[in-house]
Amino acid sequence: MRTWSRGGVTRTLVTTPDGSWAARGQIAAVGATAVVDQVESSAAHRRRGLGSLVMHTLAHTAVEQGAETGVLAGTPQGRALYESLGWTVAAPLTSARFAGG
Repeated sequence: MRTWSRGGVTRTLVTTPDGSWAARGQIAAVGATAVVDQVESSAAHRRRGLGSLVMHTLAHTAVEQGAETGVLAGTPQGRALYESLGWTVAAPLTSARFAGG
């Protein structure tokens, strides 16, 4: 696992012994709020606790930076992970796309 920060964003990357990615995510703390983004496990490495490892690592970093609240927009596939870590749904999120015309 490797964690680094640049431009206010902290990223965590878990790789396999051959160097391919297994899980990743990022977080940015803005004052007392931290925004979690792009948490993902590769298909071959799901359900092995790597998502939890990434989330705990990111949360620890945000708390060190003064964050007291975390927010994220999760997919239905990620909801079980977030809920298992104590996150709750505050509001449903609807994605929309306008193609013009």
